[in-house]
Amino acid sequence: MTHTQLDVGMLKIHTYPFRSQLLDTDMDYERPNVETIKCVVVGDNAVGKTRLICARACNATLTQYQLLATHVPTVWAIDQYRVCQEVLERSRDVVDDVSVSLRLWDTFGDHHKDRRFAYGRSDVVVLCFSIANPNSLQHVQTMWYPEIKHFCPRAPVILVGCQLDLRYADLEAVNRARRPLARPIRSQEILPPEKGREVAKELGIPYYETSVVAQCGIKEVFDNAIRSALISRRHLQFWKSHLRSVRRPLPQAPFLPPRPPPPVILVPDPPAQSEDHPARLLEEASCADVVLVVQERIRIYAHRIYLSTASSKFCDLFLMEDGDPPAQGRDPLLRASSFDACEGSGEAEGGGMRTSASDGTLGREGGTDLSSWSRAFESIRSGVLEDPPGYRTRRVAVVKMDSSVRPGPFRAVLKFLYTGRLDEREPDLMEVAHIAELLEVFDLRMMVANILNREAFMNQEITRAFHVRRSNRVKECLAKGTFSDVTFVLDDGNIKAHKPLLISGCDWMAAMFGGPFLESSTSEVRTLIYDFCHCFPSVH
Repeated sequence: MTHTQLDVGMLKIHTYPFRSQLLDTDMDYERPNVETIKCVVVGDNAVGKTRLICARACNATLTQYQLLATHVPTVWAIDQYRVCQEVLERSRDVVDDVSVSLRLWDTFGDHHKDRRFAYGRSDVVVLCFSIANPNSLQHVQTMWYPEIKHFCPRAPVILVGCQLDLRYADLEAVNRARRPLARPIRSQEILPPEKGREVAKELGIPYYETSVVAQCGIKEVFDNAIRSALISRRHLQFWKSHLRSVRRPLPQAPFLPPRPPPPVILVPDPPAQSEDHPARLLEEASCADVVLVVQERIRIYAHRIYLSTASSKFCDLFLMEDGDPPAQGRDPLLRASSFDACEGSGEAEGGGMRTSASDGTLGREGGTDLSSWSRAFESIRSGVLEDPPGYRTRRVAVVKMDSSVRPGPFRAVLKFLYTGRLDEREPDLMEVAHIAELLEVFDLRMMVANILNREAFMNQEITRAFHVRRSNRVKECLAKGTFSDVTFVLDDGNIKAHKPLLISGCDWMAAMFGGPFLESSTSEVRTLIYDFCHCFPSVH
């Protein structure tokens, strides 16, 4: 082509009367067996016509947020096939063994525009609507299809539902990303596939759905548009043998929605009262296996696992009851961690465990004098506690405290052994310190000193360290079965546990062991929970 011819060609591009000749002048580079298809794309404004054309002609990909920008009516220029070699190369395709060159014509969506020039010599028309705009589908029947049949009655029509991704999108996020004054997209306006199929069936045309964001259905739409055009051309040019293999438009494969984001699982913090659950055991006496007798007449129900893991003196006392000699000469810190002296001691304490009335009868079986071993205790003996509601009995350790121990301060000490906390408003702090000295609970004695010195803020660190040590000691007891009072029987073995810890740490366990269930009065529980061995420590 000479420079003069190029000027003439450029004049044809920018002059509407000569644009109808552009397709003819461009065919001189085509091979004889290449079918040139003129495909006109029509539909309402903002339904996605230009985006669909650019996705096919230019392989353009866009994100959903780019598509949500302020809509500016645009038309994709047909001149791109002449000035851009890449667009021209992408227009060439092979459909059903037929080489084709697809020329896409974009149009304005305004109803009052004159589109007769665009319809001229069209081989197929792609009629678009938005699945998020019911009015655009209504206009397909009332405006667009009659116009197509008026200007090109013989051209086949393909109905296309655009913006398929909005059907599965988070509409709240989409509306937030749009411009402030834009009309929000409502979920009830999203059209299901059946609506488009009904309209297509009434008009007798194929129906497809596309999404430029998901790159879905683009090739199917234009491949089947080419098939429709070639079948229509085959009826007129029956002598072309290469058109005989062209199939009718194929049904579209189902769209696979994108994987939804995983749900955000927020694990709430435990309620504040959960920290007081161990202290409630002192009030309810659930599964108590120790009875502390104060001043000959007051009985306080307690639990070995809590007392032993918080006080070295109680730990040595209960180990001694199980057969170990008193550890008088040992260092307190060593005694506090010596839980391996009697493994499986809880097996000798079998029997039902239930909340019992405070006036239950204690059977006497003789006792051991402890006055020479510790100033905190007078004696210890084994007793049988009756449970009036169920007429069951259980064995408990009856520990008689020294006569100098008063009930009020002693309850404050027990609350510390269960929770690691001391009330600053405790009236008898000196008595609390005295009992802590007798039981060798040095953390509690230090907390009392901090309160008296008006340095109670330092007790938070003591409480934190207390729970760390308690946790380590509980793990050791769990691993060795020390002071256990229940055994979970599994398919692959047994797990020894402690009912008081389970009751205070899990509402389900509290209902099972503290309620009127069979498990509350037995030392073995059979469970079918899968992977119970791994989830059990978190409950314990």
